[in-house]
Amino acid sequence: MNIPKSIVRIFIILPNGQIVAQVRDNIVGIASQGMLSTFGGGVDVGESPKQAAVRELEEETCLETNYTIEFITTFIHQKTQNNQKVLQENHLFLARIRNFDQIEIKEGVGFVVLRKDVDFGKVNAGEGTQMAWKFLQEYLK
Repeated sequence: MNIPKSIVRIFIILPNGQIVAQVRDNIVGIASQGMLSTFGGGVDVGESPKQAAVRELEEETCLETNYTIEFITTFIHQKTQNNQKVLQENHLFLARIRNFDQIEIKEGVGFVVLRKDVDFGKVNAGEGTQMAWKFLQEYLK
């Protein structure tokens, strides 16, 4: 597994304030197998983080125009690859959607809808997702 140096993470917020997160596939070789995660993925060469966030959101949820996207922050997360530490840039975004019925999950096994005050330390989520959740909670205050 090759760890990208720059990724985007996207949480979706519903009109009622609840947050949508992805449930990852349980496939060997992918990060955070079977865990709660953000939508998103690697930033391609020549692509801005915002362009990557829009592309990833559309690829993974089939949302095309029924949302607005907001940049929250960039944070560094240390990952390990082949016993070496890799510093990964994580660009966090929030997608505000108007119509929940238009989400069609194309990646992962599904999604969960959470209250925005959920303690992510008590859910099955990776360290990077937990960090992203804390930044999201601060942003929404």
